[in-house]
Amino acid sequence: MNQGPSLERPLSFVESVGINGIAPSGRQGFAPSDLSDRVLVLCWHTFLGAPDINTDLSLAKFGAQLDTIKALGYRFITIDRVLAGDISGRMNIAVTIDDGHRTVPRAIERVLVPRGIVPTLFVYPAVLGTTDFSMSDTVLAQLVATGIPVGAHGYHHLYVNEALFRSQPEVFMKEIYKSKARAEGLSGRFVLVYAYPYGSYSPRTEDEVEKAGFAAAFAVKPGFVYANPGLNDTFALPRLVVTHDNWADILQLLQRNAALP
Repeated sequence: MNQGPSLERPLSFVESVGINGIAPSGRQGFAPSDLSDRVLVLCWHTFLGAPDINTDLSLAKFGAQLDTIKALGYRFITIDRVLAGDISGRMNIAVTIDDGHRTVPRAIERVLVPRGIVPTLFVYPAVLGTTDFSMSDTVLAQLVATGIPVGAHGYHHLYVNEALFRSQPEVFMKEIYKSKARAEGLSGRFVLVYAYPYGSYSPRTEDEVEKAGFAAAFAVKPGFVYANPGLNDTFALPRLVVTHDNWADILQLLQRNAALP
């Protein structure tokens, strides 16, 4: 059973995410040129600026990270382009934001829009408009109307793994099927991408997410998404969560990738 990596794990993956010509997941039968068109997908969470919360950044720090990435020569592309395989070269970043926190609209308005970056928001509907934690249903709809895409992130943000299926199969299914239905109802758009809460999943989860009508799903693990779909695990695509602790390691990875000939 794959629980997914801890968000706190040291990022000793800099040598092993494809930049050394290693195909993802040990796949064989590819040409070196197949690795050249790729994107690194990054995930942020909240923007209160609390230094004691590892996944929480100030708007200033968030903007500085994006400016640093751009200064290295990276382009920001949307998840829609990622899933369509519309990826050219190795200098690509896709921005995702999880959970639907109340600070996300301000981050979009003050940080992302001025930089021309379109994120994908992975939301779990149980909190939208019902808690002080999250943005409201109305605000989410307003963001969607401006062209912000939405993905599903569970319904109650539970560990959608084999343990949940065995103990509470109806809850397991709700985290997938009701998550999709409710996210579509809130956004007024088809929701085709799922991000596993906590990066936790199992083979059963992957199968059920596909059956539910999702086109792809993101885990939390090192690696690139490639333009060549044969190099991707469609229902366990790699994505890195940005934290206070790991930003230096992510930046090192970005620098190494940018320095390649």
